[in-house]
Amino acid sequence: MASAAYSNGTAAATDVPAIRHNRFTSIPTSIDIPIQEGEDEEETSVEISLNALPDDPTELCVLLDNESSTRTFWMYIALGYAKDGRIDQAIEMLSKGKEASAMQRDANERLPMLGVLVWLYLMKARAASRNGGDGGSEQKTKDYYLNLATSTLNEAIRIDRDWTPNTLARGTISLMKSALATNPTEKKTNMDFATKIFDDAYRGPHGRKNMFAAMARARILFANKKYAQALDGYQEVLLYRPDMDPDPRIGIGLCFWALGYKDDAKIAWERALEIDPNSKVVNILLALYHLSTTTHLSESSPEFAENYRRAINEYTQRAYKLDKDFPMACTTFAAYFFSRKGMGNVETLAKKAIEYTDVNTVASDGWYLLARKHHFAGEFERALLFYRKSNEARFEKPRGAAGEERGFLPARLGIGQTQILMKDLGSAKFTFEKILTHYPKCIEAMTILGTLYAEEVFVQGAQTGITGAKDEVGATHRKAIHLLESVRNCWKDPKRNLRPDSSLLLTLAKLYEGEQQDKALQCLELVRQLEQEAIAEDDSEEEQHLPPQLLNNIAVLQYHQGNYDVARELYQTALTTAAVLAQKNVEGIDSDALVTSLSYNLARVEEAAGNQDEAIKLYEGLLARHEDYVDANMRLAYIYLRKSPEEGVKRVQKLMQNDGNNLEVRALYGWYLSRQKKKLPINIAEDAEMRHHKHSLQHYDKHDRYALTAMGNIYLITAREMKRDSDQDREKRRKMYEKAVEFFDKALLLDSKNAYAAQGVAIALVEDRRQYSQAVGIFTKIKETIKEGGVYLNLGHCLAGLEQWSRSIEAYDTALNKFQGGKDHNTLTCLGRVWFSKGRKEKSVDSTAAQSIESFKNALSYAKRALELAPDQVVYQFNVAFVQFQIAQTIRPLPENQRSLADMEAAAAGLDEAIKTFTAVARSKNPPYPPQDIDQRAAMGRNSLRGQLERAIESQKVYEEANASKLAEARRRREAELKKKEEEEARKREAEEERQRKLAEDRRRLVEEARERAKRKEEEELARGYNSAGGGSEDEKGKRKRKSGGGGGGGGRGRGGKKSRRDDGVIETSESERDYAEGGDSSQRPRARKRRSKSRTAAEDGDEGAVTGGDRPAKKRKRLTKGGGGAVASQSSRKNSSKYKSAEMVDSDDDSDEPMPPAEEDEGATKKGKLARRGKKAVYDEDDEDSPLEDLDADLFGDEDEAALKNAGKGVPIDPALKDADVEMKDDADED
Repeated sequence: MASAAYSNGTAAATDVPAIRHNRFTSIPTSIDIPIQEGEDEEETSVEISLNALPDDPTELCVLLDNESSTRTFWMYIALGYAKDGRIDQAIEMLSKGKEASAMQRDANERLPMLGVLVWLYLMKARAASRNGGDGGSEQKTKDYYLNLATSTLNEAIRIDRDWTPNTLARGTISLMKSALATNPTEKKTNMDFATKIFDDAYRGPHGRKNMFAAMARARILFANKKYAQALDGYQEVLLYRPDMDPDPRIGIGLCFWALGYKDDAKIAWERALEIDPNSKVVNILLALYHLSTTTHLSESSPEFAENYRRAINEYTQRAYKLDKDFPMACTTFAAYFFSRKGMGNVETLAKKAIEYTDVNTVASDGWYLLARKHHFAGEFERALLFYRKSNEARFEKPRGAAGEERGFLPARLGIGQTQILMKDLGSAKFTFEKILTHYPKCIEAMTILGTLYAEEVFVQGAQTGITGAKDEVGATHRKAIHLLESVRNCWKDPKRNLRPDSSLLLTLAKLYEGEQQDKALQCLELVRQLEQEAIAEDDSEEEQHLPPQLLNNIAVLQYHQGNYDVARELYQTALTTAAVLAQKNVEGIDSDALVTSLSYNLARVEEAAGNQDEAIKLYEGLLARHEDYVDANMRLAYIYLRKSPEEGVKRVQKLMQNDGNNLEVRALYGWYLSRQKKKLPINIAEDAEMRHHKHSLQHYDKHDRYALTAMGNIYLITAREMKRDSDQDREKRRKMYEKAVEFFDKALLLDSKNAYAAQGVAIALVEDRRQYSQAVGIFTKIKETIKEGGVYLNLGHCLAGLEQWSRSIEAYDTALNKFQGGKDHNTLTCLGRVWFSKGRKEKSVDSTAAQSIESFKNALSYAKRALELAPDQVVYQFNVAFVQFQIAQTIRPLPENQRSLADMEAAAAGLDEAIKTFTAVARSKNPPYPPQDIDQRAAMGRNSLRGQLERAIESQKVYEEANASKLAEARRRREAELKKKEEEEARKREAEEERQRKLAEDRRRLVEEARERAKRKEEEELARGYNSAGGGSEDEKGKRKRKSGGGGGGGGRGRGGKKSRRDDGVIETSESERDYAEGGDSSQRPRARKRRSKSRTAAEDGDEGAVTGGDRPAKKRKRLTKGGGGAVASQSSRKNSSKYKSAEMVDSDDDSDEPMPPAEEDEGATKKGKLARRGKKAVYDEDDEDSPLEDLDADLFGDEDEAALKNAGKGVPIDPALKDADVEMKDDADED
């Protein structure tokens, strides 16, 4: 069937005849034009060779007109010109022919000539340019020829409107006008009109389908992007007209391509090329296929080179040679020359493609190539113009239609790029944002737009902003990260085959470094990995190194995360690489500046790690090369201020003399002044630090954030030390706090992330207004920025004020263990106070009163640790005594079941210590409280609390002794019960073991008896088999046939040592059995085989008798239950029993009462036929390959039972087990 051969554009069988297009095949090579010489003379003729027609057809026109030749001669000559490619001469012939006198007399003669002329005009319109080519002549445009075709068609329609070629021509002209239209509305109107025409023409007269109309309909569907329906249309044409010209295989391939099946498209086009090797369209389409293949290959791979060579040198070059004005070949070659920087050829070919194409997509490609050429040349305005034309050429919707045009994505990207180069960043961002609305997964747009947002963030971050712009900067920052992270996610898609971009990762790292340094570090580590892979892939002999700038950035982040060892190693590696680059004099790298920065950063690492001497050495080395390096001088001065104050002061003063206008130097000097001892309360007007910072703000920079924050701290300290005795004092104090907050607010206005200013605000809120909740929110945010214990201390104070004891303890613990090494007495005191407050809160509630003892114990522990660190502090002595006194007061009234004697005795000992401590503290020089109050507490403990506690201890002793006896009795009973239970379990265990032993003994005995019984039976069977074999010579015995499947189950198998039964009912023994019966050695006795499938047994034995009758397979046995009676069927009755159908199946289990021997014993001695009892259903395992219906290796009756049957009536008793046995039903093979 034709559909099978051509449904996908390829031949399905090798015997399909070659297909050739039949265009112009009906044109003869020559024609004879009759000439009438005179009335009496015979008619003669002039032979005209259609293969050698003259360039000027005038003489032929005169000849045909004079001789009044019919239209056939006119059309033959015109088509001869057309066949030769001389369309102008063909048009001239037909134009003059339709005006000839003979044609004027008969309109029907003129109609075919007009039809051909219309199609010739359409051919010229397709080959003509849009704007008249280089000469600009109107006659050479596509519109000119379309107008001629339309006027000629109208003339033909006036003769016969319903003539099919006229209808098809109308549709074709509308289709061409739609392709050439630049107005989307006009395009749609012409397309709809053509669709209606071809739909009507498709349903031809008498139910016949017009294949030309079918091709046109498929093309319209393809233009409307209905590729699946278009594919059906092209395949229908191929089914009915496999020799159709134009070739429907081209359309099939285009549909496959649009649907994503590019390999199928290639197959269809290759078949089309076999039919017409000179098809320029097919050649260029195959070129595009191979170019598309190269996009997924590495440029260094041989497949890339081969595909690219075939695309350019083979297919594109052939298409261009066939037609140098072919637009698709021009655009393909233009792209090739652009990659080779041949810009002159690019412009020429792109303009030619724009001029000669009637497909807007190809015109768009031409404009795009022109734009790229000007983009490369730096002519951005012209490039922008051509990018826009390329984009607009792809618009498809009419003006005013809903939705926006998607346009041409590469052209839109070019528009955005040229706008960036023209510094029109606002328009560029708008362009890329619009691209992402239509193409949300466009990696190029996401990358460029994300980079634009990032640059905006970097620029605004470097400038001093105001509060109103902060939210906008934050939104832009988030947008940049979102877009660039989306690009990173696209790298993970294996289908895209994208390689990570180092520049994008560096931009992301810079965006993250402010708040998410861990993510910034991840980006930089990925860049380092990419660089290492590039070094590994580099085949050059020159040694490659990681960029020292990259190592420096990674080390900085490691430094901020406290990984000083890692940072030190990275800096040292970067310094080594920088030294190598300095020796090579690498262009573009300032080696001295690089080494200086790396050395300074390494010194900072050593300083942070506590290696002060190493840091000093590095700083001094820097100053030896650059003595005016201010940062190194500042760090040295700072180190000496902490290490050797005198040397530090000299260095700081020298810095102020040399670089007093440097705000960093002034900040360091202000810090030095803040560390000096000040007389409290501070006199702000006379404070040196205040005057210094005020001078910085007035004369250097009024927006100096350090000076503003420092002045706020001075006001804060001053307010804290002010009196608060009277309302007037409290009012002055409040105003001082407000002044401090004012300076902090100014600093935050300039830098919203100034954590120190925010901390000052939080402290003022707590100390002035007791607004703990707001302060907790501030401290929680800044604790990630300020890595200092003071932040956690302040947070702990606020949480304690909110009575959130657990969180407060956690904050104090963090400050103590993470930042203070567990040895700060102030923090230990704070922890003791929080535990004490927690205990008092628990003591006030009856349900948690007992828990308060543990809290007081913790408070005592921390108070003692603080006292150990500062033993001379009277306050800490008082704290220990006070907690001990509180424990004694708390534990005494507790119920006896909630306290213990040990705790009470410890409390009594603590009370004695507290009384002594109170007495000593009251006598000290500076007691924390009035001495009389302390003495009163000591007296209360000595006179009343001690006695009460002693009585409570005595009561607790009595209670615990009574309770201990009760517990001992309960424990004794419990142990007795457990012992009794264990003894019972031991007895049960021994009984079970004895039962198992007896069972094992019985099982062993039964197995031995079964073995003995099986041995006896085997001997009896061998003896009976030898006696029943009868006489005869050995030769006769050897020639006997072994009956398969008759009885005993072994004959059908042909196994050694098994008996077989002949048709006459005599049981025949095997040769080995006869040998044994005749006196052979018992050691040569054949051993029975285990059950195996028939095929396996026969294959393994290799016995000729394995299958009865040569290759005949062994029979299967079936069991037929008797309807009544108990007699056993005779041998003859069994032969006729095959017509009965058994309702039951053979049971694969042995029904014998005797136990089966183990599998490893001699199976031949114990293998018995399976005897099914009446009424018992067959049970077998479906997974068993030897299922009863598939393979019956064992006998149905057993050897012993069969012998009983054979001797029935001869004085041999029948086995009682056979009386109710089922009747054997023979196989179908025995029915004959």
